[in-house]
Amino acid sequence: MGFDISDLKFLLSGISGTSICTLGHLNLFMSRSELDRTLREYGQPSVRLPEKAILFAEDVLEPLGFSVDSIDASAYENATIIHDLNNSVPEKLNEKFDIVWDGGTLEHVFDYPAALTNAMRMVKVGGHLAFRTPANNQCGHGFYQFSPELFFRSLVPENGFELERLFIASKGRYYHVRDPASAHCRVELMDSAPAVLMVHARKIAPTPKQVGVPQQSDYVEFWTQKTECDGRLKSLLRSKLAPESIARISSVLNRLRQRRVVKKWRRMSKLSNRKFYHPVGDWSQPSKTVWSK
Repeated sequence: MGFDISDLKFLLSGISGTSICTLGHLNLFMSRSELDRTLREYGQPSVRLPEKAILFAEDVLEPLGFSVDSIDASAYENATIIHDLNNSVPEKLNEKFDIVWDGGTLEHVFDYPAALTNAMRMVKVGGHLAFRTPANNQCGHGFYQFSPELFFRSLVPENGFELERLFIASKGRYYHVRDPASAHCRVELMDSAPAVLMVHARKIAPTPKQVGVPQQSDYVEFWTQKTECDGRLKSLLRSKLAPESIARISSVLNRLRQRRVVKKWRRMSKLSNRKFYHPVGDWSQPSKTVWSK
């Protein structure tokens, strides 16, 4: 769990409010020079970090005017709220905070849907929900790694949210991620380096008591398509050839199809694929506008 310079930049470039709850008590991971440079870039006052062995996110955020709480299942790092996010949060925490920030906690919570729902409910209407969470090549870090599809399908108006930005970060570079529903295919990544998702959603309405259960977009598209009948050529061949010949031809065609699919998957599943991933320039730009041009 942590809060680094990219988190601070993500916060200052599009997330407003004063009260913030971090999921987990987040250690601070940034140098003083990085901090000074970023604060100047965003027109913020300088912050003098305290001289102590372990720094936390509030050591930067409170001097910038935020009131900071932290929620954790254990008191070992002195979180201000002790609660296991596998269980529903108390009523008093519903719609309490302008910002709820997951800096790498929810992947360690076994009942992820319950934990995500808790985070959604703690945000005030008009407030913001933000995540920094593992996406790729961090097997063993927590219980889970996450696909962008999860956030595109769960942080939706039906659940009271509108997704503003979804970045993937790898090798020190940041990319907008395209919604698989608009790409009409799976937006996948095959890479040699760890990658994390940075997600920002704005709460536009109260979260319903029963949060909708999402379905993966490509399956929904398949389910709604009409089954196509054989074309004229296929129908003719079926009527002329013996079943054994049809089986042999089908076997050959299936092998060719599989090779073509794998080759396409390897080509498409790269951060250089601009159909899926676009370099982040202006950090405040909503991700959906990148592909709407």
